[in-house]
Amino acid sequence: MSDATSRGYFDIQINGFGGVDFNQDHLTAQDLHKACLALQADGMETVLATIITEHIDQMALRLRRLVELREQDPLARQVIAGVHIEGPFINEQPGYRGAHPPDAIRPADLDEMKRLLDAAGGLTRLVTLAPERDPGLKLTRMLVQAGIKV
Repeated sequence: MSDATSRGYFDIQINGFGGVDFNQDHLTAQDLHKACLALQADGMETVLATIITEHIDQMALRLRRLVELREQDPLARQVIAGVHIEGPFINEQPGYRGAHPPDAIRPADLDEMKRLLDAAGGLTRLVTLAPERDPGLKLTRMLVQAGIKV
C-alpha cells in the first residue's frame, strides 16, 4: 500500500491471524511471519498484537516471545505497531469476562502490570482493564502517565 489514498486498516485487537494464535507459549518466527503476511493480504496495514488474560507468568512469557520474534522480522515490525494487553485485571463475573479464563482474572496490581509492561519491551499501546477492578484508579493513572491508552 504505497500512498495515503490506498492505506490499509489498523486493528487494535488481533489475537492471531491466518491460523496462528499469538496467545500460545511456543509461537514460532515462521508462524508470526505467516500471520503478518496474511494480515497484509487482507488489507491490514498495522495491528496491535493482543495478549489476553492468563496467569501473569504466562502472559509475560508470551509478551516477551512476541516482542523477541517481532524484533527479528522486518515484516512483523512493519505490521505489528505495538501490543494490546487485554486483562488480567477485568471483571470476573460471567457475562463480563467472555472467553478469559476465570482462574487468571485478578484485581489490578501495579507490580504485576509493571512486569507485563517490562515483558512487552516498551511496545504496549493499549491495556484493557475493568475500572471496578482498579480501586482509586491507581493503575489506570500510571498507564495514562506512561502514554498508554486504557
